[in-house]
Amino acid sequence: MTPPPLSRRLVGFLLIPAFAAASPLIVLPFVSRNAGPAGWASAIAGESVGTLAAIAIGYGWASIGPAIVSVAGEDMRRARIYRDSIVIRVLLAVVVLPLLAIVCWFVASPGFEWLSVLMGTQGALIALSFTWYCAGVGDPRTIIVFDAAPRLIATVAAAGAIAATGIVELYPMAGILVTLGGTAVFTWRLLRRNPGPWPTAREIPGLMRKGAPVALNDAALSGYSSLPAPLVNVTSPPIAAAGFASAEKMLKLGQFLPMTLANAFQSWVAETDGAGRRRRILLALAVLIAGGLAGWGGLAVLGPWASTVLFGEEVSSSIGILFTMGLVFAFFSFRTGLTRLVLFPAGLATPVMRATLIATALGAPLMIGLGLAWGPIGAAIGYAATEGAAAALLVPRSLHVLRALANA
Repeated sequence: MTPPPLSRRLVGFLLIPAFAAASPLIVLPFVSRNAGPAGWASAIAGESVGTLAAIAIGYGWASIGPAIVSVAGEDMRRARIYRDSIVIRVLLAVVVLPLLAIVCWFVASPGFEWLSVLMGTQGALIALSFTWYCAGVGDPRTIIVFDAAPRLIATVAAAGAIAATGIVELYPMAGILVTLGGTAVFTWRLLRRNPGPWPTAREIPGLMRKGAPVALNDAALSGYSSLPAPLVNVTSPPIAAAGFASAEKMLKLGQFLPMTLANAFQSWVAETDGAGRRRRILLALAVLIAGGLAGWGGLAVLGPWASTVLFGEEVSSSIGILFTMGLVFAFFSFRTGLTRLVLFPAGLATPVMRATLIATALGAPLMIGLGLAWGPIGAAIGYAATEGAAAALLVPRSLHVLRALANA
């Protein structure tokens, strides 16, 4: 069967998923206004902890899974890869979720503990999602049917329910149900079509060792990206923490763009080799860099107005923090292209992990120190420096891969 053209993949991966990714903007204004500054900051802090937990549960599958599946070939082999991922992720979830609840309870402001725990759980359970598999096989339609469209509907329903009742916990509860329901249906359909053995208990340690470099890389990335919001929430006054939370939420909502772009390009790049693959990679990187710069400009110029309109004047963010968060976005977009399209498909997970650990070792203390010294803006500067270092350290090895492709 002839692969679909790039334009159709871009539309499929970006159109409805873009609406679903942006759908929290429908409900978050109700959450921020009903929860108040302390509740809003607690919700975003819990969500940041959930992001860290999602990395632990996901064990690198969302990062390297699309590349593995895209080159796996026949469907039975791909289904076995998915079975392996399900076993590893469910086992880790059993361990991680209770710890997540404890941490979220601790970082929340009094009275908002359950909101923080539910927001964290919603973020963590994203690690069980099937969307990375669909990215690897170039199948955006399934993402739309079983994830994006239900998520959009659930978010709209949650917004109406919160407006009527004031119960802000309904938003994360709806997200949890969509993730678990969509993943369960997709998994049943895929494995029913492609029956095969599940990994045995003896195979699990080997699977854990095989995925360790990517998992450790993602853990380091999540560690430094999840640090600023809880740090600011614990060390800053509620108003300042709420403003930072609004900026971080806008950043995280925007990050769907480079991730979905990388998903759209993944199988398209894998269809070729040698100089042809190099040309496709360079085009994809150019698009991701342009998107990163556009996002930086958008956050810097429109961010203060947007945060006021979306979340309310009481929790709006300053131009300094949004400008710095825009720089984080630009670096993130560039780094996503290098890892997903250049290094992971080339089997270079270990160098990626090494670069990330170096950036984290340097950047995390910087974030903490600047956050304690200068407050939210200091934490944002430390965040941008860490993301920039993580991207810069990947450039030499990426250039080596591109040169090898040119000479293949």
